[in-house]
Amino acid sequence: MIVKKEKLARARQLSDWELIQRVLGGEKQLLEILYDRYFNKVYYKCLSITQDKTTSQDLSHDIMVKVFLNLHKFKGASDFSFWVYSITYNHCMDFLKKKKRLRFDELDATAYAHVSTDEIELENKILKELQLEQLEILFEELKADDKMILLMRYQDGMSVKQIATTLGVGESAVKMRLKRSRDRLAELLKEANNGE
Repeated sequence: MIVKKEKLARARQLSDWELIQRVLGGEKQLLEILYDRYFNKVYYKCLSITQDKTTSQDLSHDIMVKVFLNLHKFKGASDFSFWVYSITYNHCMDFLKKKKRLRFDELDATAYAHVSTDEIELENKILKELQLEQLEILFEELKADDKMILLMRYQDGMSVKQIATTLGVGESAVKMRLKRSRDRLAELLKEANNGE
């Protein structure tokens, strides 16, 4: 028993990649370590998307099972955490779509063609300078898909390319969705400020 605990303690020091290779090599008991490393992260990501603890708990368990069943597909081209988050986002989006809480509108790419990089940078700066409390209140008024893409970009620090990969869309579509979401948040802020 002591030998098993020591072996498990040493295994906890391994990188994700090393753990995955050992699990795929037959050491299934090491899945416990990956579960411990990622379950809470997955849970809190689900909670930020669904705003429901029970649903997030259920989704998190489903996601971890999905991750473990697909470990053989992870090739190490990106961080394991990014791969897990991609599965998390996609699973949550599928759940929301099934519950008809998430709707992606068709976007007209020409509507955002005139937006310059300077305008985007200015909008980003303005958004960052806003009061956190006010943003949190206004953020809850956004549609689920707008919230999700803003969380991916600004809370999780994902690049446009990473978001595109996660959502299975082109980078230009991500840029348009980010622009639309930021515009809606800025509009809500303006409405709130005018109402004071």
